[in-house]
Amino acid sequence: MAERAWQGGTDGTSWMHRALVRIVRHVPLWLMYGFVAVFVVPFYFVFSKGYKPTYHYFRRRMGYNPVSAFFMVYRNHCRFSQVILDRFYMFSGGKFELDVENYNLYQELADGEDGFIILSAHVGCYELAGYSLVATKKRFNALAFGEEAETIVENRQRLFEDTNINIIPVKDDLSHLFAINNALDNGESVSFPSDRLVGKQRTVTCEFLGAPAQFPMGPFALAAQRDLPVLTVNVMKASPKRYKVYVNRLQKEGEKREERIDSYVRQYAGRLEEVLHLYPEQWFNYYEFWND
Repeated sequence: MAERAWQGGTDGTSWMHRALVRIVRHVPLWLMYGFVAVFVVPFYFVFSKGYKPTYHYFRRRMGYNPVSAFFMVYRNHCRFSQVILDRFYMFSGGKFELDVENYNLYQELADGEDGFIILSAHVGCYELAGYSLVATKKRFNALAFGEEAETIVENRQRLFEDTNINIIPVKDDLSHLFAINNALDNGESVSFPSDRLVGKQRTVTCEFLGAPAQFPMGPFALAAQRDLPVLTVNVMKASPKRYKVYVNRLQKEGEKREERIDSYVRQYAGRLEEVLHLYPEQWFNYYEFWND
């Protein structure tokens, strides 16, 4: 997928990532944005497997006409490249202005004794949440899927040195499940990307942007089973140097476990719809999310 080509890969791409970190220290971001939009994005725009599902998203889900949907796909790829460059800008020591909506909802849980769950999505640049929503007492644990290049891991570790952020890698031996439960038992927060299916996961179907879509059951089932507070956090790029962070708390509804799972999924999908209507070009799931 296009996302993997930008973010991850083998050790052979590490030199490119190190070069990017050095470049963004000296080249203005707006100039980098323009260069990538002209010389890099067109390649992915034409050859990426993500073109067709992204076009379908704009055409069928967001209601754009064929010409507008075509240009929105290009805009989507440009925005994704900007988010990736922003990540390397952070690695180089750069800072962004963060406007957090409903920060008190996060701070209340972060100051409490109990653990809680954060549901994220593949929109905007969620990684910035780790640098902005870090409590001084409560550890912030984030699940990481797949292998990433060595440079990205190294820079994350450097940025996390003086924070309470911990990365939990998802592994085939399922050891991450023990790490998740231990973190919640210790009263920490755990963040789950909850809008993408990885491997053979159990799913739950929910109406999303006007059509049925499948979401991974795991995060929602864990929240229902453990009866823990649940937040959604979406970090959206609002301007070249500013991000808008949307924090919302999901309500516990239903007596049975299945009822609570369905309720959490519906609420999660509703919050995700809200940010996508505000920032339609920042949907970065490059596969056929809907089956129609």
